[in-house]
Amino acid sequence: FSIAKMAVSGSVKSQWIKFLEKGQTENSERWREFLLSQAEIITSELGQLKGSLMKAGQIVSLYGERLLPKEINEVFKKLQKDSPALAWPEVESILLLELGQEKLDSLRVDPKPVGAASLGQVHRAVEKETGRVLALKVKYPGVEEAIDSDLKILRKILGAAGLIPRNLDLSIIFEEARKMLSQEVDYLRERELLSEYGDLLKGDNRFVVPKPVPEFSTNEVLVMTFEAGLNIDDPQIEQLSQERKNRLALNFFDLFMREVTVFGKVQTDPHFGNYQIRLDPEGRNDQWVLFDFGALRDLEDEFWEPYLFMLRSAYQQDRQATQKALVELGLLASFEETDYAKELISLCFLVTEPVRCEGEYDWSETDLPERALVRARPYLFDKNVRLPPPQMLSLDRKVGGVFTVMVKLKAKIHTKDIVEKYLFNFAAR
Repeated sequence: FSIAKMAVSGSVKSQWIKFLEKGQTENSERWREFLLSQAEIITSELGQLKGSLMKAGQIVSLYGERLLPKEINEVFKKLQKDSPALAWPEVESILLLELGQEKLDSLRVDPKPVGAASLGQVHRAVEKETGRVLALKVKYPGVEEAIDSDLKILRKILGAAGLIPRNLDLSIIFEEARKMLSQEVDYLRERELLSEYGDLLKGDNRFVVPKPVPEFSTNEVLVMTFEAGLNIDDPQIEQLSQERKNRLALNFFDLFMREVTVFGKVQTDPHFGNYQIRLDPEGRNDQWVLFDFGALRDLEDEFWEPYLFMLRSAYQQDRQATQKALVELGLLASFEETDYAKELISLCFLVTEPVRCEGEYDWSETDLPERALVRARPYLFDKNVRLPPPQMLSLDRKVGGVFTVMVKLKAKIHTKDIVEKYLFNFAAR
């Protein structure tokens, strides 16, 4: 499933060769037009190939709003959608190889997947003897081996476009993508993290975490209990009363704050498929069903402490303390009060707007992302800009995901008390 296969597929290959041979990469306007005209073809090819290239494209798109020209980012944004599923005969052969005939015969597996993504797909199964309902997460063949080569070629594609400013080093993004991809295809690691995260939320009936089933699991097939839920954009969720939506939003936000301040572990993949909602027939205890712990990231102390300090300082609108935190995180080179430093600090203050609101913040009406982008855009390619540390890039993904969930639920909630509780009372550091 390497991008190398795409290179020999007709439509994309021929177009790339024509433009590269004519030196069109030097003509940015025509290259932009080319990228946009070919976006559907390129992303369609990547969707069929699946694997690390598609996932890396998704990761790049999540950072692209801040780092890449919009023409490039529009191409990668198209990769955010679910990919086509692998055909059942291929999946069945993987299951037979990994589980063996006896174990596979003990299961009744639905050939139709309940979900398909860039690195694998999930099938529902029933254990014949016990009736236990399971979820089988099957890794696509070859994705693990293709990570390094796919990332190299993706980077060459971006470089060939000639739209990335010379002073912008994307090494940190691609190293982060490599690390994340390697973790997300390590199913043995994810099996352990399922248990670990489940223990963290033990007794909290607002959340459901699948339980791993070790006797059926390998590094190519992760088996866990099947936990039913509805997608966030399901019509049944959209038709809920605003009171129930607000309660779901508060619980989701509360979990995020616990991850960042108490657990020191954050599920960093904001894809909607990683979160479902299980409705309570009585309407009092709707639950979040949580999936995909391959993207769970530990916050290391050398990053975690200054990050929490930055959150507290920005929340309190303390310019001096915020600048100190930004220097410690490597986002500012010094304590010099440059225009860029002042603007970055002001931007930090701006994005705390929803959580400093004394009343209920209306997430359905907010234009905060647009205002923040307008403030940040003039500095995106400034020579003084320093890329954030990798862990902050991961957290940026999650923050964006939390924001999207709030908007999707049209939340009107008061989060100030939650933020103060965790930032100033229960933070582990």
